[in-house]
Amino acid sequence: MKEPKPLGKRTLARMVACGVLYEMDITGDGAEAAMESVSRMLREGVSEEPTAPSEITEVAREQVRFSLGGEACVEELTSFGGESFSYPGEIPDFARELVFLYLGNKDAIDSLIGKYADRWSLERMPAIDRNLLRLGIAELIYRPDIPPNVTINEYLELAKSFSTEDSGKFVNGVLGSVARDHAVQGQGEP
Repeated sequence: MKEPKPLGKRTLARMVACGVLYEMDITGDGAEAAMESVSRMLREGVSEEPTAPSEITEVAREQVRFSLGGEACVEELTSFGGESFSYPGEIPDFARELVFLYLGNKDAIDSLIGKYADRWSLERMPAIDRNLLRLGIAELIYRPDIPPNVTINEYLELAKSFSTEDSGKFVNGVLGSVARDHAVQGQGEP
């Protein structure tokens, strides 16, 4: 059997950024607190014993493993980029950049999701889909150095991996429409 191809650094950073937005959604914490929480979960998710047992239970550790695609993916994330996740476990720069690109342009990005997500409000949308769209649109619009087809494919694959096949189609459709209209308008802002 063929061994799975290791994930690229940016793919892993996109996964981490989505985890940060998800953490912000469920806890109401700000970006820095959510990043620290995700870093802590990643560190503790691969250790034999959590460093702070009162803060993370076995169930939470299993959820981290599941949401990140299993133990192998957690291992890959924690060794990501050599020193990127060395103790004390820092969020990769690209993940941090994506989170702050979204937060700095939240209203415009959420408005675009509302415009293109046919019959889906942000509140009704599964959190993973909502956050993948937020990050994907931020990347499409504010990172013109990354080809749109690369961005769309990355988020499509993440949606299929962490949500459903239908979510992959949904994310692909919304991001494709945003990219198409954005290219026609030819502007750097939504």
